[in-house]
Amino acid sequence: MEDAWMTRLSDQINNDNNFGLGHWSETDTQYSDAHHMMHALVTTPEPLSIAATAPMDMSGLEYIGATISTPAPPPVNPPSNGGSRALSGVLPPIFNGDRDKSKLFLDKCMSYEIVNGDSKQFTTPFLKVALCLSYMNGPKVDSWAQHRRLWLKAQKDSGVSMMDQSLWDDFEANFRRAYADQDAKLTAYQKLNELKMHGSDIDSYVAEFDRLIDEAGYSRSDIGVLQKFKEGLQPSLVREVLTHITPAPATLAAWKQKARERQTVYKKLKNAGLHQKSHGGGPTPTQQRWAQKLGLHNYQTPAQRAANPVFCPQYSPASQNNNW
Repeated sequence: MEDAWMTRLSDQINNDNNFGLGHWSETDTQYSDAHHMMHALVTTPEPLSIAATAPMDMSGLEYIGATISTPAPPPVNPPSNGGSRALSGVLPPIFNGDRDKSKLFLDKCMSYEIVNGDSKQFTTPFLKVALCLSYMNGPKVDSWAQHRRLWLKAQKDSGVSMMDQSLWDDFEANFRRAYADQDAKLTAYQKLNELKMHGSDIDSYVAEFDRLIDEAGYSRSDIGVLQKFKEGLQPSLVREVLTHITPAPATLAAWKQKARERQTVYKKLKNAGLHQKSHGGGPTPTQQRWAQKLGLHNYQTPAQRAANPVFCPQYSPASQNNNW
């Protein structure tokens, strides 16, 4: 019966909290071995003993923190000397060899240089000459530009520094000699004689008149200049100035101011629908009736008298029975 299972109740073991040991007796070695595996003894670990250490030396950290600094950010603006930034502004017009446009070309090149004065293309005379030559194109200038490019390359090959200012000075002097308008004053005088005010644009007329008298070498105080200015104005505007301004302007500056004022008044009246149409420069119906009442035959308006100062209207007493 050694292999038989225990069937008596007294031989059974309480299975509470002893899973898998219900068929073993407490006196059996199998029970004790399994019980120890299921219920291991809980032992409290001894506290660790940490040996005291010497405090850390912090004296050097202050020096390290003082010497470490944030690296400086890169400069926002490009270097002002010898920079290679992209050029900005309005490009000079292509010069095709016309003499009457040579001065304008140099002026536009100067304006372009002012905008890009800190770029390498203008701080280096060699590159400045090469840049201006690149804006020349046309049968009248191609040969001259080619010779100047060969000259510029020869100067560099011979050891002349690209920073030599004489490179630009020689180029500019040669350009002026080759393409300067020798008859600039005569051309300005001819344009001045042909200059007329178009429509109601008084400002454009004044600006062009000032430019031409400067090119022609005239003085603004010359009597002939004042007469030329009045001849170019619209006849109706001259009439307005002489009719409404007393005394009449005597200088060029005064004529410019009064002409602008009367032109402004004309535009305001026209916009308001109050402007009366011209009567061909002659007197209005009201003026004619007054002239008839006063016995003035062949009456002329102030504008007509200004145009013909030697005219003297004949006076005869008016008839007593003259009704108007």
